[in-house]
Amino acid sequence: MIPGIGVDLLHLPRLSTLLSRRNGHYLNRFARRILTRNELATFQRKLGEADGATREWGREGGLVRWLGVRWAAKEAAFKATGGVRGALGWKEVQVEYHPSGQPYLSVSRGSEKAVGGLSISHDGEYVIAMAMLPATPAQR
Repeated sequence: MIPGIGVDLLHLPRLSTLLSRRNGHYLNRFARRILTRNELATFQRKLGEADGATREWGREGGLVRWLGVRWAAKEAAFKATGGVRGALGWKEVQVEYHPSGQPYLSVSRGSEKAVGGLSISHDGEYVIAMAMLPATPAQR
């Protein structure tokens, strides 16, 4: 079986603009919409640790990049399913890391669980993610 493969490229200023909507009040709404419970807890901890000086939502902002990695990874996972609407929800995909630091995807949909490959890179204003998931019945 050929696995599903998806790629997503994100321009961080686009995400920064989105997060700054409504004077920054959209940030938490966005995070609650796309992050799993575990990711949201990590995000809230990181947000609490950030002070006004380090909570830079511009191109080099650490929190923007952190969110951008997850958004790009989840978009890539969605594309790996063949891009079928409703095939995968935001909160059904979680970015995790092996002890070695290598990222991977944990996918949970109801009682179905899967692990997928993930490669992430970021440079300046860009984040790219490539996801590889087991083939779905529709892709076989």
